[in-house]
Amino acid sequence: MRRKATIFLAVMLVGFLFMFIAGKALASGTWYYYDLTVGPFGGSTPTNNQQKLYSGQCAVDCDWVGGDYDLWAYLQLSDNTTVSLKKLVNDGDLWRFNNSASAGQYVHMRFESGWSDPVNIRTVGHWSPDSP
Repeated sequence: MRRKATIFLAVMLVGFLFMFIAGKALASGTWYYYDLTVGPFGGSTPTNNQQKLYSGQCAVDCDWVGGDYDLWAYLQLSDNTTVSLKKLVNDGDLWRFNNSASAGQYVHMRFESGWSDPVNIRTVGHWSPDSP
C-alpha cells in the first residue's frame, strides 16, 4: 500500500511540474522568425502580422544586420499605425519595449534603414508581439 502511495505522489508531482513548465512557456509569448531585406535611403520592410496576446511590451531579438549598418525597429498595427518608439538594432541586440497595442490586435515589427544608407540591408532574427 505504501508503494502505491509513493508512485501516486511521484506521478502527481511530475504532472504538476509539467503543467507549471508548459503554462509558463505558453504565458511567455511566442517568437516569430524574420529574414528581411530593407531598401536603401530610409526604406522599410514589415514582418508578417501576428495577434498580440497581452497588452504590454513587445520584443525584438536581432541575430544580425548585414554590412556595418544599424536598422530601426518599431511595432505597428496591421494598418501601419506606429504604436511604439523606434529602437536601433544591430547584431545580437535584444530589446523589449513599450507599445500602445492592446491584446487581440494584429501587429507587425517594421525595420527601417537610415536616410543615408545607400544599399539594401538584410537582417535576420526573431520578434514577439508580447514580451517573452
